[in-house]
Amino acid sequence: MAQSWHITIILLLIQGSIRAQEPLSSITQENVRHTIYFLASDTLQGRGNGTAKQSEVSTFIGQQFSNAGLVPLQDQPDYYIPFSLNKKSVGPTVASLLWNNGYIPYDAYKYFGISERPVSKDLADFTVIKIDTTITEDVFLRYKDRGENILVWSTQPRTGELFFPVNFKRPGKESQQNFLLVYATGEPQLVKLLAGPAWSAGVGYNVVGMIPGKTRPEEIVVFSAHYDHVGVMKGKTKGSSSRDTVFNGANDNASGTTALLELARYFAKKDYNERTILFCAFAGEELGLLGSADFVQYINPDDVVANINIEMIGVPMYGRKKVFITGENMSNLPRMLSKGLAGAGIKVKPEPDERKQLFMRSDNYSFAKYGVPAHTIMSSDDDDRCYHSLCDDVKRIDIGHLTSVIQGIAQAASGLINGTETPARITVQ
Repeated sequence: MAQSWHITIILLLIQGSIRAQEPLSSITQENVRHTIYFLASDTLQGRGNGTAKQSEVSTFIGQQFSNAGLVPLQDQPDYYIPFSLNKKSVGPTVASLLWNNGYIPYDAYKYFGISERPVSKDLADFTVIKIDTTITEDVFLRYKDRGENILVWSTQPRTGELFFPVNFKRPGKESQQNFLLVYATGEPQLVKLLAGPAWSAGVGYNVVGMIPGKTRPEEIVVFSAHYDHVGVMKGKTKGSSSRDTVFNGANDNASGTTALLELARYFAKKDYNERTILFCAFAGEELGLLGSADFVQYINPDDVVANINIEMIGVPMYGRKKVFITGENMSNLPRMLSKGLAGAGIKVKPEPDERKQLFMRSDNYSFAKYGVPAHTIMSSDDDDRCYHSLCDDVKRIDIGHLTSVIQGIAQAASGLINGTETPARITVQ
């Protein structure tokens, strides 16, 4: 009789364990492959901001949230929260800068000219000055009176935000002097300033779904990923095929968006969250974190316990089943996540180069500025050869690695979701 009782207990424990694992097993390579192949398809034309194709993607994400059982925010009729795509910056800038056959990150260049739209658009329009130091206002002052269009190109890693010179005045019609300040690798052979959606009024949509908390609904955990990319090529670049004009953005950031959707399905099925979970698919990231910056004005950041942002996890640049967490020393959230990720077989490596300031260059930063412990999980960065380039397509995505990382994030976040872990607030200088 005693033996039978022990057997019964063991069977119950096994059954309970299997039930606990069932939702995690729903994050499959097949599901991941299906989602990312759609998001990074040529059909969606690079998910450019302000385009009809990006609107298609936002609709798709909303449908997936609905299918998973997520609900809109309490005061919202649906999942779509509009915001202005007008780029708000201290000085004039351009929507995109093509350097050889890849785009330069928005925070690694600045354009200053006689008008907000670029007058000088091609390499031939500029006198190129190469420097081996960081770009400071001294560099600008040194060349501002030369009476010619200047492209200052630094090969050094960018440190800090590129400045807007306080004493810069548009010279007016009598002068056509324009400045382009760039951090880039690779000798410039083809340079094009492209005026994209940021030059015209437009509306973007953050897509937000919610799983209300069971016992602590006022405490919020945010998962986020940006779903926008840089669209299609305007004209042909050196070394490109006329048939290949779409910046698919498979790694940046169809991979993160795929993770967001898989996590939404997983936690909805798991159905154990004590805290409220928000799943935020942001647009406007490639234009300067516009979507996330707007969203943090829409909610009360004091209610957000943590933000786990996900970006570029489809290419294992530092090894399979290896990731890094940006701003790893800025709060204790990375340590919490690292422990959970390790338990799922995902190794967390040190952040590759703090001088890149990756912490400040993704949507987590919009939350961190308000004290939220907010970090981005990545497995590659802008040193990847296909970053913002035509070759960032699904052929490069390691589906097995991507699936494992998503499963690891699901497991690592369990303490945040069930309320047993609470990271300390963050201070951003």
